[in-house]
Amino acid sequence: MDRTELIEKRKRLEESIADADMVLVGVGEEFNESFGDIGSFPHLMSALEEVDIDQTLEWTVPFLEHRFLIEHNEGRLISAYRKLYELIQQKNYFVITTCIDENIKKAAFDTGRLVEPCGNYERFQCSEKCCNELYPSKDFSDLVYQAILDNVGLDSLEIPRCPVCGKALAYNNILCEQNYVEEGYQKQWEKYTKWLQGTLNKKLCILEFGVELNLPNIIRWPFEKVAFYNQKASFFRVNESLYQMAENLGDKGVSIARNAVDFLLECKE
Repeated sequence: MDRTELIEKRKRLEESIADADMVLVGVGEEFNESFGDIGSFPHLMSALEEVDIDQTLEWTVPFLEHRFLIEHNEGRLISAYRKLYELIQQKNYFVITTCIDENIKKAAFDTGRLVEPCGNYERFQCSEKCCNELYPSKDFSDLVYQAILDNVGLDSLEIPRCPVCGKALAYNNILCEQNYVEEGYQKQWEKYTKWLQGTLNKKLCILEFGVELNLPNIIRWPFEKVAFYNQKASFFRVNESLYQMAENLGDKGVSIARNAVDFLLECKE
């Protein structure tokens, strides 16, 4: 896509947002945290080096990653989220994301208008799913941080255990695979579906950023269906490689062949 075409489509997207009664946003894989900036945190790098030396400490890696997510408050992903918020903040919006890293919450989005069906790092669940109970994770993250600061070694920590069955706790997200406890996001999902029901006869701007085909039944396919049935909808799909639009959407669908993070950052220009 040449620059002139990109600028024209960006302008059309911004005009569609301005004209919309409601804005539906989907955020996907191009926004996944890669942890590439973890080297900027020497204390976390030191802890990871400790794991490299002693492989029995491998279990601590997800907790070190969580510490990074808590402390890491800048970077291109977070800047892109902030730009997205600037674009939609005045509208009646709802955001659905398959990312589990919670970077989106470092922008000013109303968390009541956000649903994370793939979970996040906020809570623990039993890794064996002996029950559907969820537990706050921050206290253990603070213990990890304190162990690093006090230089007492990661081997001073004990694996957090399920109070029901004694099995290891894990973060409540899709990395638990078949054991993922989905109750954590259900209330927000119900709120999302109720909001979605109110879009049918409204001018709806649908924005899909960086969504690929790993979990197409969460955002990609449902968004196409919403756009098809709403005669007042406009649908913008921004993706570096999977930007193709369903033919049955006709002029309502706009494909933008650009990495979604880069696209939003460029909106600052």
